[in-house]
Amino acid sequence: MSEGNRQLACTAFRLRKAARRATQAYETALDASGVSIVQFSVLAELSRSSARTLSTLADLLATDRTTLSRTIDRMQALGWVSDCDSADRRERRLVLTEAGETAYQRAIPAWQRVECAIGRTLGTERRNQLWELLQELETGLAEAAERPCEAKPAAAQPMAIRKGSPA
Repeated sequence: MSEGNRQLACTAFRLRKAARRATQAYETALDASGVSIVQFSVLAELSRSSARTLSTLADLLATDRTTLSRTIDRMQALGWVSDCDSADRRERRLVLTEAGETAYQRAIPAWQRVECAIGRTLGTERRNQLWELLQELETGLAEAAERPCEAKPAAAQPMAIRKGSPA
């Protein structure tokens, strides 16, 4: 059996590998637009609402506030995002600027090309199943601390190489 057909039997490894490949595809496609996939995600979320707090945006994007704050600072320097007034001075509220909307619209066709490639690779039904599985995983892991797993899953062997795993 070739090395290409052997994968670590570790969910984190497999998810991270797939995420890196997907990120590379989006970054390559988006390069000409001048928008990174991280920035695109922020622009997309801000385009769906009149204003979002930094904390809400961090929760929606499943990232920490510090990392997001650095991204927002770069986006503000580009004129894509601005702070807006908030009744609570402790929270940072963000809005999409006209330049940010323009950058977002400019990036959408490149993003759509990658979405199309994923759809073509998996098919619509399997892509939708993937989204459902990922949502279940996100929800399940968020609740995992409340219900620790006592038994070891039968098929899981820490960092073992499973023969015959698809590449």
